Amino acid sequence: MSEATAENLILMEEYDRYTVIIFNRPEKLNALSSPMVAQLQEKLEYCRGRYPVIIITANGDAFCSGVDMRERNEWVRKGAKIRGDSVRNKWYDTIGTIIRNHPSIFIAAVNGLCLGAGVTLINICELAIAAEEAEIGIPQITFSIYPGVAGASMQTRVLKKHAAWMILTGRRIDARRAEEIGLVNLVVPREKLLDEAKALAEHISRFNPIALDWCKKALDQIPSQISDWTTALHYGRLVNSVIRDQIGKEQEKQKA
Repeated sequence: MSEATAENLILMEEYDRYTVIIFNRPEKLNALSSPMVAQLQEKLEYCRGRYPVIIITANGDAFCSGVDMRERNEWVRKGAKIRGDSVRNKWYDTIGTIIRNHPSIFIAAVNGLCLGAGVTLINICELAIAAEEAEIGIPQITFSIYPGVAGASMQTRVLKKHAAWMILTGRRIDARRAEEIGLVNLVVPREKLLDEAKALAEHISRFNPIALDWCKKALDQIPSQISDWTTALHYGRLVNSVIRDQIGKEQEKQKA
């Protein structure tokens, strides 16, 4: 494990066809600070077009304990406007714009405690594998607020009663329960977590990156934006048409 400094809050391990991005603030349970989110955005931009699959995991016993509230409260104490350039808004941009519109497929490798913003990250990733020790929760109700990002993302990913349980009780669920409700795809012993994630990334990365990008778009649009059966089928045909067209252009470019 690399010692966390201001310069290496986000680490990256690069492989032939995929990369592993690692949160490296274990002493703060990988709470998201502004510098940490800024470094993550830089890494994601670097990966654009280079790697069709990105694994996100963390050093230490926590995957991500949420937004760094100490930093936020310090800004408030100094009179900063939270609606401005705050870590919360930077994180919203990261998951709502950068990761959602990124051409790579994202795999969350949840190594431990995951709260608030960390749950949002699981929800925005296409796939997720959790260690048996992982605990996942949305605690905002205990602060008398609605979890505007984590809760909203949960409601788009799992059934209403499952989302309501996490939002209204503030209680954590274990990895097996997360698997049961469809929050994660697979639960494995912690010592096997990265091996499983890397094997999955290696498998997926062998597929055409254009096809992966458009499959990701379709997974986002259906049924979150398109719920009508006929419209969804038409969209599916359109996606395949675009894939064939873009792959054809790419092949012609390589021949030239």
